[in-house]
Amino acid sequence: MIIMGRTSLYEFLERLTRDRNIEIEFINLVEYKERDKVNSLIESCIERGIMEKIGNNIKLVDAVEFLTYLPLYGIDPSRLSMYIEWHEFEEFITRLLIEFGWDTYLNYRHDRVERFQIDIIALNHSINLSLFIECKHWKRMSSFYTNLEDIIDNHIKRIEKYLRNCEWVCLKLSKLRHVMNILPVIVTLHDLQIKVFKGVPIVSLYKFRDFILDIDRYIDFLNLKIYTNRCYSGR
Repeated sequence: MIIMGRTSLYEFLERLTRDRNIEIEFINLVEYKERDKVNSLIESCIERGIMEKIGNNIKLVDAVEFLTYLPLYGIDPSRLSMYIEWHEFEEFITRLLIEFGWDTYLNYRHDRVERFQIDIIALNHSINLSLFIECKHWKRMSSFYTNLEDIIDNHIKRIEKYLRNCEWVCLKLSKLRHVMNILPVIVTLHDLQIKVFKGVPIVSLYKFRDFILDIDRYIDFLNLKIYTNRCYSGR
């Protein structure tokens, strides 16, 4: 049952993102000045497969893609990120990398000699590069800033553990032997003021496409930290 009364654009989007489903009639409750924007957004998302119209309801099919699409409409998605689950975030990044032609491994866990886990390992043989990605999903970004140095240091330690144990890792991920360079990356659901820390890029979900498509320029321009893969055996 619909509760009568006006609702703001963000209240509408919050309900849709939280519940992944909303009655079409709720569009009429959005403040009049924002209603055209909502209708245009929903129509575009349906065309792109981000949403589906099912009877009298709108179903949100891909919540992460939806958040990346909101800035095109001048909408800040940061308030909605709390409704995204860890696995949705990581799976979206993985799908995006695969779409751009990277060989991708999700949630690699190593338990020989030294234990470590890497959220996403992505390989691009054409540019001889591997990304070791840590996905950070913080409800409060103040916590991220407070713990930034530890986050970066811990991710660098994962790279160092890989380098010490790469022979074991490459038994499972044999394609790693054919990529010479490793770039550690932190991906967040928020667009931060800090873009690089200790040579490690901090990339928002909303800029990740651009980062991947122009990664060589980012590496050169930002002077990013590149590791040499000790187990590299040629292409």
